[in-house]
Amino acid sequence: MNDTPIDGPPNDTPQHSHRTRYAYMRSDGTLDIVLGSLVAGIGAYVYQFLGGRSLGEEAFAPIGALLTAHFLAFVIILLPIEQFVIRRITLGYRGWVVPIRAIALAVSAAFVAAVVVWSSADTYFDGDASFVWFVVATVAFHFFFVVGRGYLAGYRRFRSYGYASGAASLLRLAIALFVVIIGPTVTGFAWAQVLGPLVIFFWRPFRAPKQRRTGSRGELSGEHAEQVGEKGLLSGLVLSSAASQALLLAGPLVAGGLGASAAQFSITYATLTLARAPLTLGYNLIARVLPPFTEMAARGERRELRSWARGMGVAGVALALIGAALGAALGPAIVATAFGDGFRPTAMVGALAAAGVVLASAGLFIGQILVARGRAVRLAVAWFVAVAASIVTLFAPIDDPVLHVMIAFIVGEGFALAALVGGALMRDPEEGEISHGYTVAKRSLDIAVALVAMLLLSPVLVISAIAVKIDSRGPAFFRQLRTGRDGIDFWMVKLRTMEVDHDDAVFHDHLEQLQYSEDDNEYTIKIDDDPRVTRVGGFLRRWSLDELPNLWNVLKGSMSLVGPRPLVPEEADLVGLSNVRFLVKPGITGYAQVHGRDSISIGERTDLDDEYVEIRSMRVDIKILLETFGTVFRTKGEDTKV
Repeated sequence: MNDTPIDGPPNDTPQHSHRTRYAYMRSDGTLDIVLGSLVAGIGAYVYQFLGGRSLGEEAFAPIGALLTAHFLAFVIILLPIEQFVIRRITLGYRGWVVPIRAIALAVSAAFVAAVVVWSSADTYFDGDASFVWFVVATVAFHFFFVVGRGYLAGYRRFRSYGYASGAASLLRLAIALFVVIIGPTVTGFAWAQVLGPLVIFFWRPFRAPKQRRTGSRGELSGEHAEQVGEKGLLSGLVLSSAASQALLLAGPLVAGGLGASAAQFSITYATLTLARAPLTLGYNLIARVLPPFTEMAARGERRELRSWARGMGVAGVALALIGAALGAALGPAIVATAFGDGFRPTAMVGALAAAGVVLASAGLFIGQILVARGRAVRLAVAWFVAVAASIVTLFAPIDDPVLHVMIAFIVGEGFALAALVGGALMRDPEEGEISHGYTVAKRSLDIAVALVAMLLLSPVLVISAIAVKIDSRGPAFFRQLRTGRDGIDFWMVKLRTMEVDHDDAVFHDHLEQLQYSEDDNEYTIKIDDDPRVTRVGGFLRRWSLDELPNLWNVLKGSMSLVGPRPLVPEEADLVGLSNVRFLVKPGITGYAQVHGRDSISIGERTDLDDEYVEIRSMRVDIKILLETFGTVFRTKGEDTKV
């Protein structure tokens, strides 16, 4: 979903230089958001462990109370404000974009948190009411923190967003370490929590950039911005956040209400606490997906957004099944290691908790489609349906309170996912007729499979990239110009399999042979004994691992899972842009690939690609996908493809 200018339609002339063909893959900041979120999450846990170890169980209670009040205010009130700011900046709003009602919500959150701390002063704070000001300052400073991050994401300064998220956690942790060294105190740890978010001002988020960074198709116009309203959006965001957090946070309390013992209460708390840890990453990644979704909504690309909703819904269900298996196998041991053996859940509880959190993560991202389209009512209704379904499940006759809570949790998240997908698929009043089902279904399948494959194969991709770096000098990834649908050039991302400073004469000689050959069946697209291919590159090509980054192109929409392989512009010129292959998106695999990969001649490949365009359907696409796996293992790979 990279919509930064670097990935827009290439401006290069047909004479593509060596530098263009093997340019370094420039980051758009997505990786920085991921790393920053991981640092923030790990730092938050270390901060709590450090406080608990140094202060002891009783002395740490005030910090626990402050953190709980802050977490609820942050997730239910402040994060929706951040989403609101991101959306407004993306739509072209200038200056201070935070409405009075958002400030009123933040003030209300600070007031409620202060009342909670004040009312529990005798219980947790030894009657010291000064901690009220700590919680007020924490909410106030985090308000500017989320607004600042909203500006950064809205201006597509994703790298700065990631750095700011990680730096806030590191500053808090550094202050906590200093407090431990000079003598641990509750007020010292409280100051660490208060001062951490101030790092946001280091990135000067409220300063408008001289050149506004936009999506690949340029800045949105005023007419575009008018296509998506925001009536009731902030209220809907807050209500939906409150409902979604109720499913996650109420588990231990509900277990107690169902008659759970102290041990069962602790098991429920520990299991859900660790299970929801990945959602911290999801909360920050919202900043990466909301701007492009908002641009799609403003440009009227409802069909594409529906495809994303379907794709993420299918991917969420598939990953939930995988998560359930991992939760059953590893969950009990992980919880026992983190909290102690007495907190160990059953395999079934671990499976349900893991699957439920995966569904919650999918729902979180699908909900951003409704945020982008300004459909606050649908968003809120979806989560309230989920809470209602979860409550109804609590009346089921289940004896084990822990298992009962986990079943209610996963039922609620399942209903939330279904309701969110349903809301995203509903047509808006201003929409025209929905076009042809095959196109929508194909795009939905692309997104679903690409998301699942990227997550499952990420370890293989990381190991392959490291091997490329070790084997030869140069970057692990590169971008190559290819010709796609309608003859439009795009950047295709791959793992590098050739030497950086190679001689392109081999490639140009091969093109001349193809151009002046009287028989199209005389030559194949691959180059035998290509001297440019590295040792690791040959292995990657043999097993088609160099194509894994193509999944990113699939998510962006420049490629599909199934279609004719994209040609470099020189090859496209030989085939001719009038060829029917350019009527469809190029694919990672295709009809020609399952009939011999690149060992077939260019004439045979062209005929097979033409045939695919004529017979394409969902049945054909799925058949090609299934046959691709067998072809990779059955057919010798193209160690020397162009």
